[in-house]
Amino acid sequence: MHRVVIDTNVLISGIIQQSGFPFRVVKMWETASVVLITSSATIEEAERVLNYPKIKNRYKLTGDDIKHVISNLIRYSVFSGNLPGLNIIKEDPEDNYVLATAVAGKADYIISGDKHLLDLNIFRGIAVVTPKEFCEIMEGKRK
Repeated sequence: MHRVVIDTNVLISGIIQQSGFPFRVVKMWETASVVLITSSATIEEAERVLNYPKIKNRYKLTGDDIKHVISNLIRYSVFSGNLPGLNIIKEDPEDNYVLATAVAGKADYIISGDKHLLDLNIFRGIAVVTPKEFCEIMEGKRK
């Protein structure tokens, strides 16, 4: 089973929308087709993004909805602690935690829509792919 780190924007998009490739990736996690690797940085960013007023209002999220999502992330993912200090992405240093989570969690894939991450293609043996590319890999349409 593939071990994946799902970048927070893809994760949140897949949780709050009911269609598209991010949704399909999140469904793979929810049906245990993949192992989701997270870290405290992932959890904190997800909670922060879900609490943005424009997100909460647009998707009618309550505090209980957000607590439920965060609880599921914690409960149903493999938590990576002791993240290595990485300074690979200079243009957007906040993206480095995604790489660190993947390295610490021995991920096979990083699934992201972030150009800075995608430009790496592969980082320490970990493939960096879009949600669409990952879905194609899982469907056998791509290697």
